[in-house]
Amino acid sequence: MYSLEPPIARQTTEINSDQIREHVRIHRVEPARQQQLSGFSVRAGDIEKELGMRNRIAHVCTALRSNKFLKSNGLELVNVAGPPSGTSTTVVFTYQFSKPVPAGNSAPTQSSSPVGHGQSLFDLLRETRGIAKDLYVHLGGAEEALAAERRGWPE
Repeated sequence: MYSLEPPIARQTTEINSDQIREHVRIHRVEPARQQQLSGFSVRAGDIEKELGMRNRIAHVCTALRSNKFLKSNGLELVNVAGPPSGTSTTVVFTYQFSKPVPAGNSAPTQSSSPVGHGQSLFDLLRETRGIAKDLYVHLGGAEEALAAERRGWPE
């Protein structure tokens, strides 16, 4: 029998540990912090699936239990539930916040770069979001500003 379902798109580029940690920070840590929860749980298989990864569960589990992830987000790993190997799609990591961080702000991440005094480049760029919104209002909106700019281009 033939399936009419399209094939599942495979990841063409490798996802590294920093990308896994960033995904979990954005989609699990920050929402829990904004809801002022004392802790939260993450199932490793869910993260692997969300990132479109296959057969990379060991990579996900390692990233989720790393000191880098815990320290950069102000977390303590309080429980790891799952098989004795600690590496499975069914492993559930339970965290609690070890130190308060204001809602909407992530704990500063350590960077080898002197830029931002310990903040990652991604955090610094994210802080610039919306910086020009008043400018676009003054110019009649982003689309009008771009159209006016293009009209001035030589043909």
